[in-house]
Amino acid sequence: MNNVISKLLILFLLSVLNAEGQKCTITLVPEQKAYELSLIWKEMSYNFDNMNHCPELDMDSLYRSFVPVVMATADDFEYSKAVMRYLAHFRNNHTFVVDSPSWVDSLSQLPIRTEYKDGKILLTNFTSQYADKMHVGDELVSINGMSAVEYMQTYCLPYVPATNDTDRLRKAMSNMGMWTVHPYGTMFDLELKGITSYRLRIPADLMVGDNAINWIAKDYSRNKDNLCYIDSSSGTGYLRITDCFEKGRDFFLQHKEALSACRRIILDLSHNSGGQSVNTDDVVGFLAKVDSLSSETILSKMNIAYLKAQAGYRCVEGSDPDDYLCQMKNGTYFYTLPATRYANSYYPNNFKGEVIVIQGYGTASAAEWLVARLRQDKSIRFFGERTAGATGNPYQLNLPSGLIVRFNTWRTFSPDGTETSYGFDPDVQLDFFDCYKATEPEELYRRIVARIEANINK
Repeated sequence: MNNVISKLLILFLLSVLNAEGQKCTITLVPEQKAYELSLIWKEMSYNFDNMNHCPELDMDSLYRSFVPVVMATADDFEYSKAVMRYLAHFRNNHTFVVDSPSWVDSLSQLPIRTEYKDGKILLTNFTSQYADKMHVGDELVSINGMSAVEYMQTYCLPYVPATNDTDRLRKAMSNMGMWTVHPYGTMFDLELKGITSYRLRIPADLMVGDNAINWIAKDYSRNKDNLCYIDSSSGTGYLRITDCFEKGRDFFLQHKEALSACRRIILDLSHNSGGQSVNTDDVVGFLAKVDSLSSETILSKMNIAYLKAQAGYRCVEGSDPDDYLCQMKNGTYFYTLPATRYANSYYPNNFKGEVIVIQGYGTASAAEWLVARLRQDKSIRFFGERTAGATGNPYQLNLPSGLIVRFNTWRTFSPDGTETSYGFDPDVQLDFFDCYKATEPEELYRRIVARIEANINK
């Protein structure tokens, strides 16, 4: 039944999109666009806590410069992208446009996926209608007469929300994410190079996600499949969890007994974009051999008038120097919530073997909390790349037009005072990207184990 409903919904959207062609909806007058930008600026002024990610940015000046930009946008779609570009200046993975009504009749992309490698943009995937025209690994040389790298830097990079530069560049070059959305049917002239050079003229097409069945490459580089693979010969269990919602928690609990019999567990969080940290409690309790954290130290802006007044009094009068309300900077009051620990309820029945965690720039939000909590056990080793830098709790703002934006609250610190809101570095820096081009669970497991074991002594 769900498949039937999904197909009917897709057919409905296609009929709407085909009826509209390349036209975009115009419902918002310039004054409303300016008003909504003002609401975003106001709420972020009160509540956004990560100006440390963009220390050179003056929030008020940015707001003033974008008022004429949003008012001059030609339609609702361009307005939503202007807001996306505004938020990208804050360089935070939790700060972005979530949804826009204009995307209903504009949600289409070039039907390709790419990666940036050695200064080139290479095809990693495309939809089946181009099976006889493209090849995985071909270089994307140009788009609409502009070099592909320059095109992505010009039309994608300014819209990408990211805390670290490597993550930002990779996202911009991958042709995925809402910054690559175009009006349905927009035509693109592509120049590609494989064994020979060739040109294609193709339209932006309705996309149904990275798990769509019509992608040529059926691999793990983009999909969100959870996976558990037990190698009984080596006593190694490989557990890939791609979310911190109930689905990810239940998948872990389903396989916990089988994992208990292993001598080594590899926990792969590289494609886990988060959820709710409460759903990671069982994973932490099982894998960590020590008491761990319920939360890290949190620094957040104070936006309750009574508390701000009390904080101002205490700071001016100098009383209660240890009071958590007593920190002021540039006229803004902050409060600090100290890190809290919990007793490991799994002890003494938690896992006693070796634990390795794979992390990467796709490890974000609650998944980063999971990394932080597991890091309390110094016997656990972490391989991969720096995490996304999306710790904290996003504030969701629903605007009158239907546009939905989020921005981060909380700066986070480990118990020793080290700031963690920039993400977590691994113990061993490794790029696992090619491993996820595997198409079968065993192949993925073999590639990952080989990569780890070749670098285990670093």
